[in-house]
Amino acid sequence: MDILTLIKSQNLSQGALVAGSIRNTVWQKLHHQEFKLESDIDVAFFDKKASQKANMVIQTNLKKIAPQYTWQVKNQVYLHNYDFKNQLPFTSVVDAIAHFVETPTCIGAFLDNKNELQLIAPYGTADLAKLTVRPIPFFKTDEAHLNIYKERIKSKHWQKKWPKLKIKFS
Repeated sequence: MDILTLIKSQNLSQGALVAGSIRNTVWQKLHHQEFKLESDIDVAFFDKKASQKANMVIQTNLKKIAPQYTWQVKNQVYLHNYDFKNQLPFTSVVDAIAHFVETPTCIGAFLDNKNELQLIAPYGTADLAKLTVRPIPFFKTDEAHLNIYKERIKSKHWQKKWPKLKIKFS
């Protein structure tokens, strides 16, 4: 909740805690492991008016406020061509999250105007809760897309950290 409050304090357009920050925490809990932030704090926002340099400004500001965390801030407006060129631009943070490579990573959370927790889960939370990793439909469209998923699985070594994970390729 402290991290969500810090993100909200930045007044980001559609700002949310996303991806591994949430996924890894859930997987630690489901493996009865001690809670430990193993990677950076992933912050996504969507602001067509903000330059790409805004990421660093926000990241630097969060680091000043909470230096105990490694922040990674990304305006999703600029990330639609991250894996492939000529992709359609994202329309929102929700759309961007829906394009993260695997279903349990397609997760986000933010505090709304009433400071109530809101969840973004375009593919639901079942895979995350059932420790199932599978590519999103977009990454099953052809071999080039599926290879990105396979390389991520290979490079992350998730099953060494979380042995109960079930890795699916379809």
